[in-house]
Parts: sequence; structure tokens; C-alpha cells
Amino acid sequence: MAPFALSQHTPRSALDDFGLGLFGQGTVTFHDRLDLAAGARFDYEDKSALLETFFDPLIAPPTRVEADDSYANVSPQVSVGYRVQPDKTLYATVGRGYKAGGFNPASPPGSEAYGEELSWHVEGGTKTLWAGGHVSANAAAFYIDWNDLQLNLPDPTVPAQFYIANVGGAVSKGIEFELGARAAPGVDLFTAVGYTHARFSAGSVSSGVNVEGNKIPNTPDYTTSAGLQYSHAFGPATFVGRADAVFYGSFQYNDQNSLAQEAYSLVNFRLAVTSRFLMGELLVRNAFDTKYIPVAFSYPAFAPSGFMGEMGAPRTVSFSAGVRF
Repeated sequence: MAPFALSQHTPRSALDDFGLGLFGQGTVTFHDRLDLAAGARFDYEDKSALLETFFDPLIAPPTRVEADDSYANVSPQVSVGYRVQPDKTLYATVGRGYKAGGFNPASPPGSEAYGEELSWHVEGGTKTLWAGGHVSANAAAFYIDWNDLQLNLPDPTVPAQFYIANVGGAVSKGIEFELGARAAPGVDLFTAVGYTHARFSAGSVSSGVNVEGNKIPNTPDYTTSAGLQYSHAFGPATFVGRADAVFYGSFQYNDQNSLAQEAYSLVNFRLAVTSRFLMGELLVRNAFDTKYIPVAFSYPAFAPSGFMGEMGAPRTVSFSAGVRF
């Protein structure tokens, strides 16, 4: 143990960024049925960084990283929509996504910089109305292919500190379905179902570990929601009651898929009364007090489980009232 006070500064950082983005899109309609749209976005970013690590008093040579880089990209997008009937539309879109590279203000040695992320996304589906507009039904399928995916990773030596790194490729694909209906005057029913299959591609490496075939963290296998809302006017006031439930599939906390959150659900209620000048609202969130951990990070040296996280919000009841002008 040193017989004097010792401070390590890691790092002292200065980051300078300049960014410019330009976007344009045009749409052509044929015979009031077919819409063709094409667009593109140009991005330019210039970044520089000065990162220094040193001890006070100076017991070892300081380290200094001084770097700058610029990034430019053009991301095209093309879409088509066809109205089979005025209230029924088919659509498809293809586009490119982009994130510039940059520098981390704090990171493990050797991870001070990260590169650009590129992706292609394809989506197709339908949007429809039925029963004179009383029922809506939408469906979509999507496919996303990432190259040099950027992820926020925990610094294994510093709790609650994160850095960005490129971990390789990944693919996410899935389907979504939404249904809504006006069951009776003032009564609305709604539900949505989504399934996602998101995996790291061959050759992906995170924190020095091969994660090929692993699930992308914080991505539930499925998400389902359902609910109803009732509204009714009483003279000058309107009453609204709403109940909804959201069901989340299991998901992994980290790239290595070493710990997961099991499937869980949340139920919420809302009662509100509004008039021309007065309003009141009662909210109950997580009504059945479900215990869950929405986010956790791997820190083997700081927790017995190897992970640090925060519990999700417990049952919360709130009431608000106000005056409107």
C-alpha cells in the first residue's frame, strides 16, 4: 500500500464533434392507387478526441490518445404503396441505415474508437379498415441486417460506466399484427402481437468472446398487448376508463446470453373525468405489482450474481387534478 494519497484519472477527455445531415424525398402517384417514393439521406461527421490517463502524484508514465476521423455516407430508401381499395393498402419499403463511428470518452484500453454501423432494412405489410371503419387490421413483416453493429457495453472494471464497440453482424426478423375495433358506441377494443427473432451473425465477437448465434440483448422474443377503453359523456363532462395489459417474452441481458429475464406481464388502469374547466385522473401502473428487472449488466467483480441491475417500477398509484382554461 502506498504511504500517500493516490488518485488515478482515467481518462480526462475532450471530444469535439461536427455533424451535417441532408435529406430529400419525392413521391409519384399513378392512377390514384400506386405511390412510388424514393429518398436519400447524406450524413457527414467530423470527430476528434483527446484522451489522457494519469496518476496524481505521477508514479507511472501517463498515456495519451489523440485522434480525429471523419465519416460520410449516403443512405437511400425506396417504398411502394398500392391501394387495393380506398381503405385497404399494401406497402413495401427498402432502406439503408447508418450510424457514424466515433470515440469513447471512457473505455478499456484499446477500445477508445469505434467504427461505422451499416444496416439494410426491408418491411412489407398491409393496412386495412373494415365494417365501415369500425375495425382496423394491420400486419407487417420485417428484416434487418446489420454490419459492424454498435452496442453499449459495460466497462468490466468501472461500475455504471459504458462504452460503444462494434461487435460484428446481426440479423433481426419478425412479424407484427394490430387489431382495433369499435365494439359499441364509446367502447374500443385493441390488441397487438409481435414476434422477433434477433441473432448475432457468424464471426461476431463481443468483449473478446464469440457470440455467433446468440440472441441480441434486451430484445424480447415476443410482445403482446391487449386492452379496452370506455368513454361516455355526462352532460358537460366526459368519463374515460381504460385497462390494458402488456406481455413481454423472455430476453437476454448480455451478448454472451448468460442471464435472462423470464417472460412477464404488466397491467395498467386509468380513470379520468374531464369537463370544460376541470379534469381529474387516477392511474394505476403495474397493478398486480409484478417483480421484474428490465435492464441488467454483467459486472462479475461487483455482484455475487455477476450482474448489476435495477428492479422495474412497482405498483404505482397516482392522482392528478387540474383546471383548464
